[in-house]
Amino acid sequence: MTNQNSNYRKGNGTGFIIFIIFLLGITLPFHYVPSHLKVFPKNNFTFSHTIVTQEDIDYLVERYNDASFFEKQAIKNEAFFRKLIEEGIIFETDDK
Repeated sequence: MTNQNSNYRKGNGTGFIIFIIFLLGITLPFHYVPSHLKVFPKNNFTFSHTIVTQEDIDYLVERYNDASFFEKQAIKNEAFFRKLIEEGIIFETDDK
């Protein structure tokens, strides 16, 4: 009877690992933006910016607004920045 319990516990660990892999497989390819109720695909599979908070968006906009002309061009070329513009989460204005 003790042997069956130890086999059952080993099976639970395997199930947990499979669940974690499944969960990563579902969440990894997408950006989740809870403040805008949006989910959209990433350009590549990374852990970066999986859950995008309003603070992340505010930081990116502030960084862009404080940047020089050349730094702004570099920020515009970042995949994450382009994705947020495509989704309409951030946008440029011509305020002077």
